[in-house]
Amino acid sequence: MYLPWLLFRNYLLSRRSGALVRIIAWHCILGVGMGVAALILVLSVMEGFNRTIRSRMLNIEPHLVVSQKDHPSEDGARDLNALLHSLSKDGIDEIQRYETQDLIVRSVDGVFGGVVAKGYDTPAMNSLLQRIWQSSGQKIPPPQFATAALESSEVILGVDLARSLGIFEGDEVLLIPPETLLLPKGEVPRLQKFKVRSLVSTNIPDFDAKLLFYNLDRFNTRMRSLSRDAGYEVRLKNPYEADVIKKVLANRGVVAQTWGERDTSLFFALKMESLAMTLFLSLAVLITSFSIVIVMVLLMSQKRQDIGLMLALGMSPRKTQIAFFKVGLMLSCVGIVGGVTLGTTISLILDWYPLELLPDIYTDATLPAKLTQKTFVFVAISTSLIAIVGSWLPVWRYAVTNPSEALAQTVRRSF
Repeated sequence: MYLPWLLFRNYLLSRRSGALVRIIAWHCILGVGMGVAALILVLSVMEGFNRTIRSRMLNIEPHLVVSQKDHPSEDGARDLNALLHSLSKDGIDEIQRYETQDLIVRSVDGVFGGVVAKGYDTPAMNSLLQRIWQSSGQKIPPPQFATAALESSEVILGVDLARSLGIFEGDEVLLIPPETLLLPKGEVPRLQKFKVRSLVSTNIPDFDAKLLFYNLDRFNTRMRSLSRDAGYEVRLKNPYEADVIKKVLANRGVVAQTWGERDTSLFFALKMESLAMTLFLSLAVLITSFSIVIVMVLLMSQKRQDIGLMLALGMSPRKTQIAFFKVGLMLSCVGIVGGVTLGTTISLILDWYPLELLPDIYTDATLPAKLTQKTFVFVAISTSLIAIVGSWLPVWRYAVTNPSEALAQTVRRSF
């Protein structure tokens, strides 16, 4: 190991190595290091964003949904609640009755908008408001999160929906089932006036821009839309065991839908985004690593006389190739280790102390980062393979097996 280190220090980094080789070698180290650091940092930030979005959704969305549409028989609907509660020991934390339907909301200024109205009973509504408050990071719950039951004429709106319609707390709105707008001329559509009890923000734009909550037990049945769906929302102690609990329910004849199946498009988009960023940054590291090949080609071309002397002194061609191959590995490893150290350090700092850099239009105003073992292993393996290939190709291509040939070429060049 001493010979490769001596060659690396004297042939690449010392002043005797030549200005061209030395400058390209330092540029190679810096380029590979910055590329590896950028790869680790971007993958960590992407993982941080994905985990933030996933945790906020799991805090609001149910982990399993059992719809009565999948159990149309009266016996199935009647026994569904008892069956779910009988499985409460299998990792189920909460079972909440729900109702959802599409409605049209009209503000006092005559502005219309579509909403997804969700109804819960009082305990489920209080539990939902508490989870929203806890995810907001506030130490003291605001007044609108008081655990008081909604009256029959009160609703709760998402903050983005209220902003788009110009609605404030205490305003009155009209709710209209969409199909009543298709009634014949002269018939009055069904509508009901409600008071906006409060506005809530889940920090998830898709939810805040379309959700409306009402009291399921006190809602007028005349206002039910044809799009109405009812059933039970199940929250688990470990949401990542949703597929396991789904199989348990399936064995009991209960059809359920997991949180991953309900938001397939979102998680697929996040996965494709992460995959695209990984691919592009990996290509950037690969392109930067071409400088390893350039440095080794220049080194092997300039030091042919030294290679010939090594062979003439009894060093085998195989050991000569291995020695210069280790020189290339050292050159790569200096950049890789420096990049891994820099990227890991910045990622851990962002994980411990998130920076608030992004505007409020994004899902998260902070810049989160989460360095996972999977990311670290991927970067380590991919960069190591690039280093091995980039170091071996020039050595294999420009290796000299005949010492007299190397010395003769050197003499011809001198004349």
